Amino acid sequence: MKHTGDATLLRKVNESAVLRMIHEQGPISRSEVARRLHLSPATITRIVNVLLEHQLVVEGSPSLSPQGRRPVLLEFNPRASLIIGIYIHRNMIGALSDLNGEILERRVVPSVGGKAGVERLTELIRDLHQLSTSYGPPVRGVGIGAPSITVFEKGEVVWAPTLGWRNLPLKARLEEVLDLPVFVENEVNLIALGESWRGAGRDVNNLVCISLGEGIGAGLVLDGQLYRGAHCAAGEVGYMIANERSLGRKYDRYGCLEGLAGSAGIVRRALTRLGAGEESVLRRQESTDSSSLTAEAVLSAAREGDQLARSVVSETVDFLSVAVANLICVLDPDRIVISGDLADFGDLFVEPIRARVTEVLPLVPEIVLSELKMDAAVLGALAIALHETDSGLVARPSQV
Repeated sequence: MKHTGDATLLRKVNESAVLRMIHEQGPISRSEVARRLHLSPATITRIVNVLLEHQLVVEGSPSLSPQGRRPVLLEFNPRASLIIGIYIHRNMIGALSDLNGEILERRVVPSVGGKAGVERLTELIRDLHQLSTSYGPPVRGVGIGAPSITVFEKGEVVWAPTLGWRNLPLKARLEEVLDLPVFVENEVNLIALGESWRGAGRDVNNLVCISLGEGIGAGLVLDGQLYRGAHCAAGEVGYMIANERSLGRKYDRYGCLEGLAGSAGIVRRALTRLGAGEESVLRRQESTDSSSLTAEAVLSAAREGDQLARSVVSETVDFLSVAVANLICVLDPDRIVISGDLADFGDLFVEPIRARVTEVLPLVPEIVLSELKMDAAVLGALAIALHETDSGLVARPSQV
């Protein structure tokens, strides 16, 4: 039995390697694939026949070789099947794509909580599935990014406060009614995968993607693989403590770092300064309705030179720089990507954080702004579904 298992595994490994070679290097001949992968022509012929049967590769036009022969070239077929990816945030953002991650259709609906949220998510997937019929190929899987710690193997949402989902077996619920394979992952992990696949991290093996918004989280791609940790909670940097004074306290709605440098923390510190009598263009908004003041308003004022807002942003950068410095010391990444709801104000964060950590660390990786912004999590959801249904399809996400 062991020998049979070993043979099956070897066959799968070889099939994945051949498909990846054709995907990344095609158009390419059978003989060239065999040469580069050190596989026999008979093995390549068998594998290619399987890939042709499943329409994952197609035969292209012949090409002249130095010997004058015209080998048939193999190309990857991105329309062999389709994928659905969903990012659950303030809205449920859904996409239908081909196997290269080229988005064919988009749909956006407002997010709601509880049972109604699951029903709305189900209908969104059904809508995209119906749209897929006009393209012809079948849908091979659905990837979903949830705003929560998730247990990936079970597809369980542990606790998503904004949706009121606690210990929700989302994968099982959806597969029961959709008849499609479903894969549920933490949203920030998917942001990291999206940037790794098609964005600011596509050419590195060790990536930290920090999402700034109401919450603060990090997705970790280490040695080319998504790192989830022992309890699927790796990257929950919002719970990092700022200093020893942060010890001995309980953090419920927000972790320590989130309470200081997340959207709510930015607003709270601005209101404290306004309450102390400091002058600011923000006072007009605060005097009308303090509950309407937003982090975006504070950041916009800072960008325009308002001193109170600039001071709040400087404090925020200090808190974030401590977290970034600690991440660098522990993980030694090639690159750090700043993303999330506040990424539109990346000019206020990226350079100042880089300057602060450069002062205190001997080795500092690149710190850059997201290239994909809100599309990153959608592409990550597509990537996770792609990998889980065929690990040979895409170079970077295939290692998740």
